[in-house]
Amino acid sequence: MQGTKLASIRSGGADTITPKTYAASGVDASIANTPPWPEAPSQSTGKLWVYNVFTSPEIFYNEVEKKFTVTRPKTGPDEPPPPPPPFGVELVQVKLDAFRLQLVGYVGEGDDARGTFENALTGETVIGRAGKEIPSLGLKIKSFEVKRSRIISKESMPIYDTTATAVILDLKTREEVTLTNKARYIRGTPLAVLKADGATEATEHKADSKFTIGATTYTVLTVTVEPPSVQIVKESAELKEPVTKTLTPLSSIAPVPAAQSASEQPAAPATAPTTPFLFGN
Repeated sequence: MQGTKLASIRSGGADTITPKTYAASGVDASIANTPPWPEAPSQSTGKLWVYNVFTSPEIFYNEVEKKFTVTRPKTGPDEPPPPPPPFGVELVQVKLDAFRLQLVGYVGEGDDARGTFENALTGETVIGRAGKEIPSLGLKIKSFEVKRSRIISKESMPIYDTTATAVILDLKTREEVTLTNKARYIRGTPLAVLKADGATEATEHKADSKFTIGATTYTVLTVTVEPPSVQIVKESAELKEPVTKTLTPLSSIAPVPAAQSASEQPAAPATAPTTPFLFGN
């Protein structure tokens, strides 16, 4: 019988069956306890190796460091790419290779004339004539003279130009250099002033020169004055192949001005202003 429940009662050796109405009871709904997925942890390779189930990481190969790198999954606005590895050196400035002694003027006239020289390394003034040695620079004034020449002019009054000339002897190399008060003597080879990362002092390097920082070797290929720049090759056992880079000054530093030609500079006066100095020979 559907909907009834039979109950059997034994009484006096006879079975008596009495129907009992079925009462349905409710069943509580099951409670699902599903915890949320945790944030994807970093992998053992590094903190950037993070990815979700359906978001794979972007994998790149770094040729310089010889290893794989990844970026975080793109869950928001694109972030700028990471900066390249440091090159190791920076260009401070490019300057011209001026001779260590410059003739800037003269005092006196005729045989008593003496040259006024500038020590380009210290900025000190040296006054001397033929035969004077400058031990701190390893130089000797071999000859000195002052000539006054007339400049052809259509004007009624004659114009004279006076030029002081000195021949300087390098006591070590025996090289002779001719200086005049009309222009600075420049060897013509620009110098790159370079500073290693984290260093406080800079060093000067010409084109085709080499220097090392730790286990890394740098070769200066070219040095350019205008615009100031230097091209350097970086080599190291950790690099798969050499890295070539062109460096420019981080800050705007004007290079040492190039020498002006005689026509660009005003004519020197017949007698330069005198200043008290200790005169040599």
